[in-house]
Amino acid sequence: MADKLTVISRNEKQKKWPKEGDVFYFQLSDGRFGYGMVSLGKMDVGPFKNAIVIYIYDNFMLSLDENIALNKEDLLLPPIITDASCWKNGYFVTFKNLDSNSMDIYPEHYFKNPIRNKVYDHHGTVTNVLIDNIPVGEESIQFHKSVIKSIEHILN
Repeated sequence: MADKLTVISRNEKQKKWPKEGDVFYFQLSDGRFGYGMVSLGKMDVGPFKNAIVIYIYDNFMLSLDENIALNKEDLLLPPIITDASCWKNGYFVTFKNLDSNSMDIYPEHYFKNPIRNKVYDHHGTVTNVLIDNIPVGEESIQFHKSVIKSIEHILN
């Protein structure tokens, strides 16, 4: 049986808060690099005022590629609402920033509240009409342990 893949902390702790357009990488235990991007910055989720939305891509390479093509159709997971904890704990490292015209993001972001069983847009408004083919994330803050666990779960 093959070893389970894990996301490793590179101990490159970043103090700067991630912002919209930041492209970041993370490394797996097999040496491959994965990529992500901050698709939305500074949104409110309940009492938390500095949430960000990230995309994690299903695109892994053996060496770091600063010119990686990031396509919204290639997401490993639905968009994730999170904070800066993945950066502060050394899991994610930002290596460039894209301007908004260069970002391939969905026109809307949807998040389902598992308790209320309602879907909200990224403005916090309940919506009953979803645009086809846009993945729906979970309407809750995912801190670093939860984000890393989600990546590892889908890869194993």
